[in-house]
Amino acid sequence: MAVRAVGRLENPELIPLIPPLLFSDDETVRSEAVNALGQAVFRMDGDKVAGGDVIVRATLVVPVVE
Repeated sequence: MAVRAVGRLENPELIPLIPPLLFSDDETVRSEAVNALGQAVFRMDGDKVAGGDVIVRATLVVPVVE
């Protein structure tokens, strides 16, 4: 699955590619997207991750699902 590969790159610049997949109809895609987010932030400064800065900015590009 491609989203798994994105996470394994451990590159925070790729984080904006992941959040739209959190809303997939496919449970496996959603699960892999969550794991990919965790991997993408793995080597980041913990303060930025804990503050939600990177992930919040990344999720701003996700459309609201009603």
